Amino acid sequence: MSLQDRVEYAVRKCEKLGASEAEAYAQKQRVVEIVLERGEIQSERTKIHEGISVRLVKDKKLGFAYTSTLSEKEIEKACEAAFALARASAPNPDWISLPKTAETPTSPEGIFDPKIAELQGTDVLNLAIQAAEAVKEKDKRAAIDDGKFTAATGETAIANTHGISCVEKATVFSCYLVCIAKEMGKASSMVFEYEITRSLGKLSPTQLGEKAAEKAVASLNPKSVPSFTGKVLLDTDPAAAVLAYTITNSVNAENVQRKRSLWAEKIGEEVASPVLNVVDDGLLPFGVYSSAFDDEGVPRRKTEILTKGVLKGFLHNSFTANKANTASTGNAYRQDYTTLPTVLSSNMIIQPGDKTLEQMISEIDKGIIVRRFSGNVRPESGEFSGIAKQASFIENGEVKHALKETMISGNVFEALKNIVAIGSETRATLYRAYVPPTLVDNIKIVSKH
Repeated sequence: MSLQDRVEYAVRKCEKLGASEAEAYAQKQRVVEIVLERGEIQSERTKIHEGISVRLVKDKKLGFAYTSTLSEKEIEKACEAAFALARASAPNPDWISLPKTAETPTSPEGIFDPKIAELQGTDVLNLAIQAAEAVKEKDKRAAIDDGKFTAATGETAIANTHGISCVEKATVFSCYLVCIAKEMGKASSMVFEYEITRSLGKLSPTQLGEKAAEKAVASLNPKSVPSFTGKVLLDTDPAAAVLAYTITNSVNAENVQRKRSLWAEKIGEEVASPVLNVVDDGLLPFGVYSSAFDDEGVPRRKTEILTKGVLKGFLHNSFTANKANTASTGNAYRQDYTTLPTVLSSNMIIQPGDKTLEQMISEIDKGIIVRRFSGNVRPESGEFSGIAKQASFIENGEVKHALKETMISGNVFEALKNIVAIGSETRATLYRAYVPPTLVDNIKIVSKH
């Protein structure tokens, strides 16, 4: 049986047991992985993951079970376990229905690359070696501490009792290097540089290694500066960790309905700087988090989040949408087949501006640039504080020197209103967001002396 046959089989079995509604979700994944430690290749492994879960409803009572074996016998056992759990559960008065769309969605362009699917361990190893050699060639002071290169090929199938039945294959290649530089017995801070892509043709291991080495060397010989409140240029990753992360949580309908979002009652209001435009686009061509359908089988779509700083809408799965008497935005998400669907962004995109990073730096009279952030961000309140890593001091439009351990802190909701400029170079981040460098004013900066 194909993966789609298996989810349809599970749904039929649940109906025979007496379920009011049922849904089956199945995954198959092949992962080829190379691990680096202290600059040496430590392991090469190929892993296969597969499994199926059943979500079953009987008189508004939910049962959920899963198995990592895709045989008919084990699928039947999972269906029976879910049915038994449903019968023993308390009814959920907010339950209305599983998704009912029977539309057959089309996969976005570029989410499956046969070249990634065909990669073997030796191929991934060669890419890792290219990156490692690029670090050494870029600057002798830089060295790799650890890293990982991963090629993943996956297939997902979903079916339910309302006619949804869909299947999709996708690939992704991700890699990272942790790099450090040493000079005159002193070491730089750790640099974490990564790439994640749907297309092998868009990956440059050499560029990855060179960037990691550049950032590590730029962190050597740090100095402190007097504390001040002013401009902070957040590079793509810290902008994602602080700004995009908070936006994503604030427009998540689960958080809105549980009163965990400060934006719960603010649709139509200006909540950020007019320079800020944000969409969630699950159909972005070559998008790292794009797919034809979400993890309930609802077609993906493009959803406006912020337009010129005005809040336009929230992200929903079928449960939160039914509760709010609206349509799902196609944002149901499961970590894997062992979990129930929640709500999460697909490709949250902060629309780029028209200035390069160099142009943004040239317009800063006094401030800092932060290339990595390590700290706490509380999306419920917006409060954030942490260490600005790979940070440098900017004065009169020039990067002067690396900074010693420096703290930045503030409130994200205020920071969103104090955005001065947005960069033109957007990249995929690990926060399910495409984010450009972002310049924010009125941030507290405390440099260690």
